[in-house]
Amino acid sequence: MGLGIDSLNGSVMQDGDDDRSSKRSVKRRVGFVLGLLLLCAAAIYLITDPSALREFADHISHAPLWATLLVLLGPILNLLFVSQCLWALNRRHGQIERLEMLMLVGSAWLLNHLPMRPGLVGRIGYHAKVNKIRVRDSVEASIWSAIHAAIANAIGLGLALLMSPTIGMGQFTLLLASPLVLLLILTVLAETKSDQLGLLMRALIWRYADLLVWMLRYAAAFAMLGVHITPVQIALITAVSQIAQIIPITGGGLGFREWGVGLTATMTPGIQGIAMRTAVGADVINRIAETIIVIPVGLVCTALVARRFKAVMKQRAFEQGSAEDQPVGHPQDQDQPGQPGQQYPPDH
Repeated sequence: MGLGIDSLNGSVMQDGDDDRSSKRSVKRRVGFVLGLLLLCAAAIYLITDPSALREFADHISHAPLWATLLVLLGPILNLLFVSQCLWALNRRHGQIERLEMLMLVGSAWLLNHLPMRPGLVGRIGYHAKVNKIRVRDSVEASIWSAIHAAIANAIGLGLALLMSPTIGMGQFTLLLASPLVLLLILTVLAETKSDQLGLLMRALIWRYADLLVWMLRYAAAFAMLGVHITPVQIALITAVSQIAQIIPITGGGLGFREWGVGLTATMTPGIQGIAMRTAVGADVINRIAETIIVIPVGLVCTALVARRFKAVMKQRAFEQGSAEDQPVGHPQDQDQPGQPGQQYPPDH
C-alpha cells in the first residue's frame, strides 16, 4: 500500500544500503516483467489450439455447480483465513483488530501484484506506524506464516498419500478437514501453557484451513474442465502453487504459478493423464476468479486502510499538540502534604 512505505524505508535503511536496494529493485522489476511474459505465454498457449479451447468452453458451460461456486468463492475464503493467521501471529507483538487485519491483507493482496510487492512492505509499515509493532516483529510473523504453510502442506500431502485415488469429493473434504479437530485440541492445551504458544497454534489452524481451500479450489478447477485428479495430484499441485506464490519477484506467483501447475500435473501419476494445456487452463481458471475478486475487494480495503491510517495519524498529532500545550508543573506549585486541596487515592 502506498501509505507507510516511504517512512518505513527511511526507518530501516541505513547509509550505504541505497545501492543494494537499487539492485534489488531492478531485479524485482525484471522478475515482474518476466512473470507477465510467462502469463501472456500461458494465455497464448491456451488459445493456439482452437479445438481444445472449444472443448474447455463446453466443459465450463456444463460444469458442476459446486465446482463453479468453489472456484468463485474460494479466493474470499483464502483472504479471510490468511488474514486471521496473520492476525494471530501479529497479535503476539501488539494490539490489532481482526477486521483491521482483514482490510490490511485485502489491500496487500491487490498491491502485491505490482512490482516490488508494495502490499507486503506497506502492511509492515502500517503495523509500525499504527499498531506500534516493530518491523522485525512483523517480518518474524511473516516468516512464521511461511513455516505454518510448509507444515500445512506436509499434513495435506501426508493425508493425500493415504487416500484412495477414486475417493469422492465429500469424503476427500472430510478427511482433509479432520486435522482441524486435532489442531484445535492442541491449541486449547497450548493456551493453558502460554498465550504466545496458543496464538501460534491458532495461526496454524487458519493456515491449514487456507490450504484446504486451495486444494478444493484446484479440484474444482479441474472438475470444471471435466478432469478428475487424485488426492496426491491435488496436494502436489497445491504445494507447487504455494511455492510459486512466495517467489519474491512477482506477486501471486504471476506466470510462474501457471507453468508450475502445468508441469506438476503432467509429471504426477493419476487415474488419467493430464495434458499440459488442461493443467495450465485449470490454473488460469483460478487466476481469473482471483482477479474478479481481488480488484473490487482490494480497492475497497485499500481505501478503508488509508482512511484509518489518516485518522490515527491525525489523532496522534492532536494528542501530541495537546500535550505540548499543557503547562509544565513545578514542585513549588504542587500542594504540600496536609494542605487544603490535596487528594488521596481511595481505599480499596
